[in-house]
Amino acid sequence: MLIGGPAVRADDADAKSRFVEHPVEFHNQDVKLVGSLLLPRSDGPVPAVVFVHGAGRQTREDYREVGEFFARQGIAALIYDKRGVGGSGGAYESREPYENLVNDALEAVALLKQRPDIASSRIGIWGLSQGAYIAAVAAGRSQDIRFVVAAGASVADGTLCYYRDNLFRKYGLSEPLRDVAEKAQLILETLPHNLRNESLLATFSPKTYPSPERYVHPAWSRVRQPVLVIWGQLDQHQPVGESIAGLKNSLAVSNNRNWTIIVLPRAKHSLGLSDTGAIQEPWRGYAPGALKTMTDWVRLAIDDPSRIEPMKQEGSAEPSGVLSKLMRYDRLRWCGNGTVQSLIWLVFIAVFLVNAIRGIRNGFHRLVRRRPSDGRPEIDRLLNLKRALGAFNLLIMIALGGVTLQVLDQMHPSCPAVLLYLPLLGSVSAATTLGLMMALARAPRDPAGTTGRRIRLAFEVFGFVLFVPYLWYWNAIGYRF
Repeated sequence: MLIGGPAVRADDADAKSRFVEHPVEFHNQDVKLVGSLLLPRSDGPVPAVVFVHGAGRQTREDYREVGEFFARQGIAALIYDKRGVGGSGGAYESREPYENLVNDALEAVALLKQRPDIASSRIGIWGLSQGAYIAAVAAGRSQDIRFVVAAGASVADGTLCYYRDNLFRKYGLSEPLRDVAEKAQLILETLPHNLRNESLLATFSPKTYPSPERYVHPAWSRVRQPVLVIWGQLDQHQPVGESIAGLKNSLAVSNNRNWTIIVLPRAKHSLGLSDTGAIQEPWRGYAPGALKTMTDWVRLAIDDPSRIEPMKQEGSAEPSGVLSKLMRYDRLRWCGNGTVQSLIWLVFIAVFLVNAIRGIRNGFHRLVRRRPSDGRPEIDRLLNLKRALGAFNLLIMIALGGVTLQVLDQMHPSCPAVLLYLPLLGSVSAATTLGLMMALARAPRDPAGTTGRRIRLAFEVFGFVLFVPYLWYWNAIGYRF
């Protein structure tokens, strides 16, 4: 051990000596972004690659390992802090269309083109996951980008559905809870469009999903540069089989035959070494050959693109079948639409909150003032039951909202043990509602009742009855999640 330790440190020092690190900054309008340029020691200009982040709050340090490997092979690497993270300014962004993130990457390319130590005609872009999409968009807009390297790219429908399947299995959460998360995601996807009044009616209708072999990704269909895309065979973030088919078809639209697809065995989404591909497992370094495969290909793309075998694929992955699951949820769009769900919530809030307030007020009056009821005993009992059920349903809605927020977490979904039994309360609510409706149907009509009171009662009955299928839709009827 005493012999091996210094030897390893000497090797590290020798590797570091092959390049120098320069702090850099560049701007996208008024937002300053900071990073590091890992520049190989050379007498002349060198090729370079801009590294684009995957999803999450990532800094340059997340890409230092791969960047340093490129630099040791004579390829400069620009790694930087994502906007809103580390030393970079601006607001952090996590949702499409990632317009600012695309422009950030293009400004990084522009910075490299201005440097005399960088070969301006030999600049490429590298992206992981979300960054692969951003890299494709940037390449489609700029001819200054000579080549594209993408890792774990999503080029298929249903990526989030596939990811959530695997994530919930990791955390031991049930299928009903995953179903709740998927339905909530449907609301999040449709509500912003409805609020902006873009194709309002279209958001209520199920979409048409082409098969993976016919799927065309808008960004990748505009990429004409040489492309290397690598997936880990054990990827639990992206459906690899569907993404391979989608990428081939997308590049065919732009008549781009200069692509290489590689599926690495024993590799996960980030191309890290793995035996299972489990999400969020500890980092064990890149899978064998992953980094060298990238730099060897980049060298060919820079020095002699004609030597790259067109339309080459190494390795394969079976389709996951996620499209059928996605289509099932999209058929629920008429009910799961954000606008519909918001209107339903308003009905429930109006009915349950009013009944809860009345129940509390009447109970307080009887307790403090000891005022007897003005109505007949049987009617009074029905009114008290209705008010109590309103308060009970209001609590169920609050609890269900809490469950939904927690299972929507795309990093650490959870559900407190006590809320796992929420469907038991939903079953009690449904049974009580049925009993209340039967009692109201048999109760004598109040001859002194006004039209306004009858309309109000009908609206309340509608709200209570509507709550039963609502609970069923959200898996809140049964024993537990």
